Amino acid sequence: MSYGKNINDPKHWRDRAAEMRALADTMKDADTIGIMNRLADDYDKLADRAAQRQAEAKPSQPNPRKA
Repeated sequence: MSYGKNINDPKHWRDRAAEMRALADTMKDADTIGIMNRLADDYDKLADRAAQRQAEAKPSQPNPRKA
């Protein structure tokens, strides 16, 4: 799976987190469930970082009231 075009897309990472949690729900082994849920949490962190990168990349909009 290639993440190059999706690396800055928070939805991509949140979707991966949701998939990991759904898979964890199908597991029976507690250790496996814990690992998968931690991976999902890490995907959420990647989503947060991607959202931050997106916010920083957006040019600030001029306020028409101050013009």
